[in-house]
Amino acid sequence: MARSDAATDLNKTVSYRGLRGWLEQVDKLGELERVSGANWDVEMGAVTHMLTEKSHGTAPAILFDGVPGYPQGYRTLYGQLSSIRRIALTLGLPLDYERKVDIVQRYHARMAELKPLKPRFVNDGPVFENVIEGDAIDVLKFPVPRHHEQDKARFIGTACAVVTKDPDDGWFNLGAYRSQVYDGKTVGCQITEGKHGRIHRDKYFARGEPMKVVILCGQDPLLFMLSSSPLPEVSEYDIAGGLRGEPIDVVRGPFTGFPIPADCEIAIEGETVPGQTRPEGPFGEWMGYYSDDTQDRPYVNVKTILHRNDPILTCAPQHKPVDETGLLKGIAGASQIWRALDACGIPEVLGVWNHEAGPATRFTTIQIRQRYPGHARQALHVACACQGGAYAGKWTVVVDDDIDAGDLDQVLWAMCTRFDPKVDIDLVQKAWASKRDPLFLPGNFNNRILIDACIPYDMKLKNTFPPTVDVSADLRAKLRAKFPKLFH
Repeated sequence: MARSDAATDLNKTVSYRGLRGWLEQVDKLGELERVSGANWDVEMGAVTHMLTEKSHGTAPAILFDGVPGYPQGYRTLYGQLSSIRRIALTLGLPLDYERKVDIVQRYHARMAELKPLKPRFVNDGPVFENVIEGDAIDVLKFPVPRHHEQDKARFIGTACAVVTKDPDDGWFNLGAYRSQVYDGKTVGCQITEGKHGRIHRDKYFARGEPMKVVILCGQDPLLFMLSSSPLPEVSEYDIAGGLRGEPIDVVRGPFTGFPIPADCEIAIEGETVPGQTRPEGPFGEWMGYYSDDTQDRPYVNVKTILHRNDPILTCAPQHKPVDETGLLKGIAGASQIWRALDACGIPEVLGVWNHEAGPATRFTTIQIRQRYPGHARQALHVACACQGGAYAGKWTVVVDDDIDAGDLDQVLWAMCTRFDPKVDIDLVQKAWASKRDPLFLPGNFNNRILIDACIPYDMKLKNTFPPTVDVSADLRAKLRAKFPKLFH
């Protein structure tokens, strides 16, 4: 992308407002599929799986209505961010791109110049159209799905944002933590070690205090994406405000006092208490396996349910790749990796991409223009150890400037022709793992492989590496202009 284009992108902001405004825009793009009559019991999750698995980043968002046993208008939304264009829409970026890494470059540029805006408290909003307390509380009034055939329970929180408050500094974090339903008044909240919500909870529990939470189950997709992103200790509300160019309107939760988006579809307030645990899981997770299936975890006692009329429950049924989670976490993680490479002074980074079949940051490719000996290795080690790449990574690959980091065919070609297994591998041991990894090691560690698939620097410097068979940029441009119908 040209520098002038990047500057133009910085002036853009998120154009829609709230989930319903987002759906209107997605419908105009022709990327919304409406389905009536699918059952909450595995059918909605299976339909999403089947439409997404071979979509190559073009699967539709799916709005389910007419769910048997539930009122018309009580809807579920799947696959919000399973296309690159919808992710661009959500972030306020241009919808057209030449390479997949363009969206990461634009997102990275926006985040680098971002000025966070704190949320704006308002007195009322659509989320207060229905306030449910006491004996009337029942989270199963919504068509909460059982996503996969081997799941043992229904999960209300998958494409969600869990709001927690740091007891020391008072800042609010939003994290995408799954929430299993035990009964109408009790839900789970699985939070991995090291995540901000887990750090908050550990602080409260160490003091013998309960932790209040809000589980947003139908929020602006921008908040869901940010909740799924590896971000520093800055509230996702503040970042979303900066991306939108105006503060997020929030109301105070009746039980928690926490900020809740005024236009949120469903918000569940509650608290989790030290020593109160129940078996949680299994759930078909984002790596495509039933790993870390069932163990005792703290749960949430529901105190208040807020919801709009005709509410939309947002869902993300992680499954064997390719799926929505791999794409949205991959783009968010790639942007943060690029940020770390820049912060460490790694020059000439031309692209970062997390490949969808290796969900999130399991297969990261960095594209550089080599400038000095060790440049490639430096990029590899920063990328695998920084905040954006540290959690649950496995493969990190660096390629030259003529290899598109987002094109797996090109990356594999480089790995097969510019890589020597004896000298171009580094291993990192005892790295931060996820228990969703079927091969995680005791203590929740894993090992990483770093692949230098760049032309050896001395051969590049001396111009002794064999030339590539390719079509020059000038000829490509000439032929595209001459035969526009061939290359539309």
